[in-house]
Amino acid sequence: MDLEKGMLVQHASLGIGKVVAVERDAVHVYFAGGDGRVAAKLKLPTALPFLSPAAGANAWLAALPAFRLDPDTGRYEVADGRITHAEALERYRAASSDATDAEAGAEPAKVKRDRAWKWRRAHEAWEQELGGGEGERLLAAGDVGALVARAVKVEHHVRPLLPAAERPAFAAALSDPASAGELFAALFALLAAPKPEQAAFERLAAAVGALPAPATLESRWQVLTLLPFVARPDVHMLLEPRTTCAAALRLGIELAYTPEPSWATYAALLGASGRLLAQLAPLGARDHVDVETFFHANVKAPPRAPRAPQPRRTPRLPTAVA
Repeated sequence: MDLEKGMLVQHASLGIGKVVAVERDAVHVYFAGGDGRVAAKLKLPTALPFLSPAAGANAWLAALPAFRLDPDTGRYEVADGRITHAEALERYRAASSDATDAEAGAEPAKVKRDRAWKWRRAHEAWEQELGGGEGERLLAAGDVGALVARAVKVEHHVRPLLPAAERPAFAAALSDPASAGELFAALFALLAAPKPEQAAFERLAAAVGALPAPATLESRWQVLTLLPFVARPDVHMLLEPRTTCAAALRLGIELAYTPEPSWATYAALLGASGRLLAQLAPLGARDHVDVETFFHANVKAPPRAPRAPQPRRTPRLPTAVA
């Protein structure tokens, strides 16, 4: 078998892996079940009988970050600023573990009010305020003021989760009743489809573009995707540029991101989110709320290790003078 960088291989005992580098007498492979940042170094030709071409694709390995050669050890390790899938999963576990034993529908203890819990509370608020056809009824009655007030009430549940500089953007964007009316018409059309559709998305994007200009162009993505995500987290996804792009960079996801909202970027995000949700399902993930939590967990800095206690110094006594 001819080994090439980037190909997926199946090892008889180590499972599926991705070839990171090929040398004259060794092949470096990062295995999906690996638990570190260093690729395995397998001797050639000794390893060849144990390797065969992988039968199928692997989402984790496809998004594997770049590796660099450590000249001191001769091993390939994950490049600085990127994280492995094992590390990403561990961060997600740590971020979500406090909420896993909370009863469904019950308010958990303060320490357990994590991101996922707040997003789900916002979804419940949407169902109460605008779900079940209530939003469409208000729109048909021309009561845009009530639509705006209820939407802002829903958004208030998750406002603390957004970047501080972007928090005023949502309410400010809905300050003009005329343009807000078209936004809600486009929003309800998008939500009515069983899955995201390009034409409906682009209509909503155009409606967002006609709103009072936000503080930054990137704010449009937040305004555009927040309510669809809150209303239908099973099919829609939030794109908050700072967090989403940083997570994509660290996880090796290609978003084709542009500051101006586009279907190409949103479709890429939905595709990546669907693949991640399938990978996170064994850990209890059930919709894109869990993917958003996964993104955030892999962007924020890991907790610092506690400092080791410093030995107490004994004060020096002055030397007696004879």
